Amino acid sequence: MDFSVSSGNLLKALQRASGAVGFNSKLLPIIDNFLLEVLGDKLIVSATNMDLSIVTETELISSDENLTVVVPSTILLESLKSMPDHPIQFNVNLDDYIIKITSEYGKYSLNGFAADDFPELQDLPESAGFDFPCNLFEKGFAQTAVAALNDEMKKGMQGVSFKLEDGKVIFAATDGHRLIKNLFYADVGDLEDSVILPRKGLLSALKPLLVDGEDMNIRLSKERIFFNTKKGLLICRLAEGNFPNYEAVIPQYNPNKLYLDRLDFINTLKRVSLYSNQSTYQVFMDLGPQSLTISAVDIDFNRSGDEQFPCTYEGESMEIGFNGRLLTEMLSVLDTEQIRFEILDKVRATLIFPEEQEEGQEITLLIMPVSHRP
Repeated sequence: MDFSVSSGNLLKALQRASGAVGFNSKLLPIIDNFLLEVLGDKLIVSATNMDLSIVTETELISSDENLTVVVPSTILLESLKSMPDHPIQFNVNLDDYIIKITSEYGKYSLNGFAADDFPELQDLPESAGFDFPCNLFEKGFAQTAVAALNDEMKKGMQGVSFKLEDGKVIFAATDGHRLIKNLFYADVGDLEDSVILPRKGLLSALKPLLVDGEDMNIRLSKERIFFNTKKGLLICRLAEGNFPNYEAVIPQYNPNKLYLDRLDFINTLKRVSLYSNQSTYQVFMDLGPQSLTISAVDIDFNRSGDEQFPCTYEGESMEIGFNGRLLTEMLSVLDTEQIRFEILDKVRATLIFPEEQEEGQEITLLIMPVSHRP
């Protein structure tokens, strides 16, 4: 059975699907491959690592009849990467699944496999789901995932909370010391749900399927979330565990306000943090009327650093400390020039906001102070 396809188009389809290939899987070797399905004038490419699955397609130049075959992922991908775009011919022997590829540059042969052993992918749920801009999902997830916990023992906090309610899509992540809540206003119909998305792997697999300026359709089932875009379908297994009630820890009234230039503040934090204890990264902010001194000390290595920083501060004089590394990571997800700290005291949660929120978005950063100076 034969089909022909543009090598460039096939490479793009394989690259889109490659984010879900179960490379070097010892438990289920079949998932280290692509599933190819010839259906009329389309070639459907599927891959799965059992947690993520991707289905995408490309146009064929010609085909004899419909067929399905499993092909090795790595050798086919690497062969096409170094091959100029031109028509290539596939011949599949369905008796022994030997695949012969003919191009302008030569002939190649490799072993394929029957499709029967390839895992069956989940069907798209019948529910309509909701449409959401591709770029906003990418932005919301990437900005929020920074605060997720990296601890295998606390599964719920390893992921990103994804909540639908009252015309809002809300991303949230926390590691117990900091929290990012990222809210977008969107038409989700009457959908109300709350799930946990895995932090690792999801966005890198989804990115090749996203179309800038276009919407994608998002649907949920009991165990999975489905992202349907013009470039393909991503199916992702939801993370297990319980996500904490983060709304309960967000203070409603922090009267002391500190206004800063974000990039300059990040650079100052990076410099001063070099002189902090490299296991705690404690950095202290001495706040007074229209003044801010940022300092750090490492008594074990007899080093210290401090800098004066221009600011606008409206509130009581105090000294408050933070983990400089965590604070720098959080501030780096924002893209505004000016930021605002809202502080209650030196022991309770501090809130950080961009001075100018993007239209249709409200992002809240929360960080817990460190309790004492060494």
